[in-house]
Amino acid sequence: MENKTYHHIRKYIKLHPVTSLLLFLNILMVIIVFIRGGFNTLLLLELGALHPYLVIDLKEYHRLIASMFLHGSIIHFLMNGLVLFYLGGFLERYLGYVKYLTVYMLSGVASSLAVVLLGPDAVTVGASGALYGVIGALFILITIKPNWFPPQTAKSIRGLIIINLILTIAIPGISVEGHLGGLIAGSFIILVFVPKLPYFIAKDPRYKELRKQQNDTFDA
Repeated sequence: MENKTYHHIRKYIKLHPVTSLLLFLNILMVIIVFIRGGFNTLLLLELGALHPYLVIDLKEYHRLIASMFLHGSIIHFLMNGLVLFYLGGFLERYLGYVKYLTVYMLSGVASSLAVVLLGPDAVTVGASGALYGVIGALFILITIKPNWFPPQTAKSIRGLIIINLILTIAIPGISVEGHLGGLIAGSFIILVFVPKLPYFIAKDPRYKELRKQQNDTFDA
């Protein structure tokens, strides 16, 4: 059982190196928070939590990124971690490492900026903004490249978007500005990064050989 689990973990890391790194960083910060005394506001602020005054007036711009790797509770982390594990890994396989990381990070920063400029005067943490960027990017991808996805997969992604939007509005304490900022950013950023083929197909040696043969025939 242990060897099988270890094999699955290694396989996931190999196929999704960026998502695995992001998960590791989030887990690492949870461990640090636990070691330092738990999920309290003062500690989160010390570690890089987002607050409009600290960013705008004190110019602590590192918080725009640092806050993406902090969470307000273990439940908060687990919810975001599951979305990152499944949807983040899914998008990474379609976009490739660099494009996926760019979408994730820019969506997260856009979310942080939305919180700072439009949100309430409160402390904010979490990967949700970046993850909403991932969700937005997936929605655009299944819309403009419907033949890439099985119908059930596309339906599930659309349903997840609707559920998350409802939760954003319905659950008190959630940063609506941050979620919508990430969602809108991811939806637009993906338009720049849509590949001609899904990354996991384009990097396949069999596809590369076929493309080479086609080019040789054309050149002849």
